[in-house]
Amino acid sequence: MDSINRALFLAINASPNVSEGELAIAVLLAKYLILLVPVGLTLLWLAGGRDREGAVHGLLGVGLVLLINSVIGLAWFEPRPFVVGLGTNLLPHTPTSAFPSNHASIMFTSAFVLMGTLARSPRLLGRLLLLCALPVCWARVYLGVHWPLDMFGALGVSVVVALIMRTASARETSRIVAAILEGLYRRLMAWPIARGWLRR
Repeated sequence: MDSINRALFLAINASPNVSEGELAIAVLLAKYLILLVPVGLTLLWLAGGRDREGAVHGLLGVGLVLLINSVIGLAWFEPRPFVVGLGTNLLPHTPTSAFPSNHASIMFTSAFVLMGTLARSPRLLGRLLLLCALPVCWARVYLGVHWPLDMFGALGVSVVVALIMRTASARETSRIVAAILEGLYRRLMAWPIARGWLRR
C-alpha cells in the first residue's frame, strides 16, 4: 500500500519547473476554495428558516470530523511528503501529521452532511461542495503537502461522520444548538433585524 501511495503521489505532484500560472491556480484551490464552507454556512444562516438549522447541522459535522482527525493524528503520526524528502513542496506547511487531510475532511463532511438535510438550499450547497472537494484534494497532493492516501482517509472519516449526523440524536442536537444560537443572534443583532436589514 505504501509503495502505491508513493507512486501515486509522484504521479500527481508538481515538477520543480511548474509555471507561475499553474502554481497560482493550485494554491487557489488548495488554500482558498475551502472558504466556500464558512461563506456558504453563513449565507444559509442568514437565509433563516430550515436553512439555518441546516447550517448548524453542517457546522457540527465539521466540528466532529476535526475532533476525530485530531485523535487519529495523535494516535498515528504520518509524516508529510516534504518531511520525508519526497517530491516537490510548493506550499509552506507545518510538519504536522498528514493523515487524514483536514481540508478534504471539511469539504467532504460538509458536503455529505448538507446533502442529507431536508431543506433545498443546504442540499444544493452540499452538492457544490462535493464537486469542489475533488480539486482541493488534487491541489494539496500536487503542491506536496499530502499523500493521496490522506484524501482517501478523509473521505472514509467523512462518510462515518455523515452517517452519525443522520441519526435522530444528532439531528436533535443540531435543532437544540440552532435554537440557542438563534436566540443569541436575535439579541445581538436586534437593531439591524428591527430595521429589516437581517432576517429574524
